[in-house]
This record gives sequence, C-alpha cells and structure tokens, in this order.
Amino acid sequence: MTDFAAETAGSTSGGSLTERSGAASGDTVPAGCIVVMRNTGAGSHDTTFTNSATQDSLAVANRTVTMAAGAIKSVRINSLWGDANGRVAMAVANATPTELKYYCLGGI
Repeated sequence: MTDFAAETAGSTSGGSLTERSGAASGDTVPAGCIVVMRNTGAGSHDTTFTNSATQDSLAVANRTVTMAAGAIKSVRINSLWGDANGRVAMAVANATPTELKYYCLGGI
C-alpha cells in the first residue's frame, strides 16, 4: 500500500508530475485531488475509489470508473470521500492493474 500525495499542477512555470501504476488494491490518493488515468492495456479496466462518506447516516456508494482500452479519464476525488486521514483507497480490477497509469493532481 502506498499513500501518494497530490502533485501541484497549478504552477504557471510548469510542474513536474510523477506517473503512477495501478494497484490491485491498497494505494490511496488524497481526498480533494484530481486523478488523471490512462489505460495502456488491450482490455477494459475498472477502478474503484472506496469512500468513507455518509449522508443522513447512510453510506455513500463507492465510485467505480470503467475505462476502455486506450481511454484517458479524469476523476475529481470528492473531499467528503476521505477517511479519518483524508485518504481514499483505489483498486484496479480486470486484466493487469499495472496497465493503468495515473497522475494525482492538486493545487488546481
């Protein structure tokens, strides 16, 4: 399990970004960030963001994003999804998780 920090993407002088590879489970991203994902594989991938949010004492469903082969998508991680440490777990299913590449952006 790795807790990845959001990298500042709002710089007018250009910010450096680190490409991450998808994990079967356990990686976390900060609540409130934007995750940009790219499927480099030949098959579809599902990425699930596990949240800790509740509304009227009811659990809010986890967010699953389906990506076709070659797709690029961005997901704003709701700031209310974070756990007690402000982290949101992500897990990649279907095919090889490391085929999913992503960037965790903040400062936007």
